[in-house]
Amino acid sequence: MEMKRTHFKMYKAGRKWVFACATILALGAGATVTAQADTQPAAADGSSKVVGESNGDPAGDKDQSSQDQSKAGSELADNQQKSDSDKGTDREKTSNSDQDKVNVSKQDGSQVTNNQMKKSRASLLKSAPVAKAPTNQSTTTTAPTTNSTSTQTAAAKAAAAAKARAALTKALAKIANQTTVTTALTPTGAEGIQAGGSVYDDYPDLNNILGVSSQFHIFAREAELNTHTNGNVAVQNLIGNVNFGTNIIEELLDKDISYIQNITNIAGSSFVSAGDTRVNKVIFGQGVEIDVSNPNRPMVNGTYIDHLLASEVYQDQMGQTYIDFDEEFAKLKQVNESLANRKSSASYTSSDFADQNNRVIDVSDLKPDADNRIVINLSPDVLAGNTPLTIKGLSPEDTGTTIIINVDTGGAEDYTVNSQIKIQYSDGSDRDNQETEHFGDNHLLWNFYDSTASDKQFTGDININAPFQGSILAPSATVIANQNIDGNIIADKVIVKAETHRWDLQDNSEEDEDTDEGDGNIDGPDPEIPGIEVPDTETPDVEKPDVETPGEPGEEANGGDEDLSYEHEHPEYTEDMAEEFEDDLIDFEQEGNTAAEEALLNRVDAAIAKARAEGNTALVAQLESVRQQILAALGLADGLPQTGEVKGNWAQVLGLALATSLLGTAVVRRKRRN
Repeated sequence: MEMKRTHFKMYKAGRKWVFACATILALGAGATVTAQADTQPAAADGSSKVVGESNGDPAGDKDQSSQDQSKAGSELADNQQKSDSDKGTDREKTSNSDQDKVNVSKQDGSQVTNNQMKKSRASLLKSAPVAKAPTNQSTTTTAPTTNSTSTQTAAAKAAAAAKARAALTKALAKIANQTTVTTALTPTGAEGIQAGGSVYDDYPDLNNILGVSSQFHIFAREAELNTHTNGNVAVQNLIGNVNFGTNIIEELLDKDISYIQNITNIAGSSFVSAGDTRVNKVIFGQGVEIDVSNPNRPMVNGTYIDHLLASEVYQDQMGQTYIDFDEEFAKLKQVNESLANRKSSASYTSSDFADQNNRVIDVSDLKPDADNRIVINLSPDVLAGNTPLTIKGLSPEDTGTTIIINVDTGGAEDYTVNSQIKIQYSDGSDRDNQETEHFGDNHLLWNFYDSTASDKQFTGDININAPFQGSILAPSATVIANQNIDGNIIADKVIVKAETHRWDLQDNSEEDEDTDEGDGNIDGPDPEIPGIEVPDTETPDVEKPDVETPGEPGEEANGGDEDLSYEHEHPEYTEDMAEEFEDDLIDFEQEGNTAAEEALLNRVDAAIAKARAEGNTALVAQLESVRQQILAALGLADGLPQTGEVKGNWAQVLGLALATSLLGTAVVRRKRRN
């Protein structure tokens, strides 16, 4: 019965102790805390013995008593002063021998040691003197009744301190859990690197037969660059022995984007510095080591990149990849096979050219299909010839007809192109291999396939041994550039041994009204219209399936061009949404919701990318202003955070919680010494 009464009094005293601690902290009670970090090994009896003040130092006890008296008036101090018996004094000494290094400082002004503030939460709780208070209580249960008040008060303090320690543990656990959640929502990586997002965020409205690959000079699973490559890349693995990037000629491009998922080697001279109106965005895979601590010279896999800023570097994060190469190459193989199976407007073999020194394919008189495309088939011997081949009649306009030339490799293990490709436009102008930022006049696609393969995939090497113009689609092959190539190079592997130039394919899948020659039934769906316009008996066979194709994407042999375009829905961003972003930011600031602000930053970045793609400069400017406000709210007005900045506030909170626990433990120590 006596033990139950003691426990009840411990519970009541504990409640008083918690209230007293809160009062002391609120009033800013004057004791300076001294914390020492080094704990001692546990004694044989299980108590946690540490080096503390000498109990035999009367001067020290006097100083301690003087400071304790400054707290007179607290309920806990009054209870403590009621115990002055000999047994109580002996028990206090026993308790003092078990204390850790948490004491109220002397009047000489000694401060909290740095080592103690660095202790882990677990170590702090383990070394707290109150942890062994129940053991001390059990050793004094045989004390005479005259000392029961002292025993009960000490036990109450021990219980209250244990309760306070449990509350601290819960608070620290909550802080740690909140830190984890905040990190997960952060739009930057652990090293302060921006998330790359998705390629469809940067190119939301593509309507091109090559899909996203049409926006990259080299699109391959692996690219080995041994000679200057004038263009951007999207590669699963890069062996970059030389520099690459789209050179600025007239600064016609708004942005130059490259994606490198893995790196075997990269040259420090890679990429091209941004211009007055052009921006760079370079995304690296999650496994690439990146250091952006130098804002003007980021480091990638241990190599400093001279032509990029840290703000232009992005990285795949949280399992997201900028480009899913498996998915994209599956689409490209489907396009490759579908084009190979389509009926052509014309077919050529080497013998069809009467003058081998003047070989010309004139597309001027060929009728485009409903998708504004003309398909031509070449037998293997045409490009194997060592004399030039001129493609005549191409449109120099952005909306020109796309000319697709299917090149059959005929079951060969490897295929070699010996024919130089020349281009003559419908306005009579010629084009030679060159560096350029103007891509509106590229309407030529070379589709390499193997007619002997069931899936039409050519898997060997394509050796380009003569200057070549026009985009190349060979998704299962290796393209080896032994001579200059202008266009997109899309292959399983690309090896550059001669200078290549970016020249993106412009595939306008909607036929211009002018091509209907004023027939008067331009908008009519009647499938017989092609038969009226063009008397060629072969033409209706080409166009009729194309009229029926919508809604039947699985019919590859009949064209199925609905499958050849990559269209993805994205949210529409307007000026009203920019104002909504600002309203959201104000709400998040008032709530102190940092995670929501960071999520909002991601949304604004996506809106900026969309507005830039649409050429909406006014909206871009408005959104950029909102973006700066968000960065300022996050304390990142000078840029995205570097290593450790995101978690700085939590470190302060954790330090404050630890300091508070030390103060509470020190007060327990002071009261026990009375």
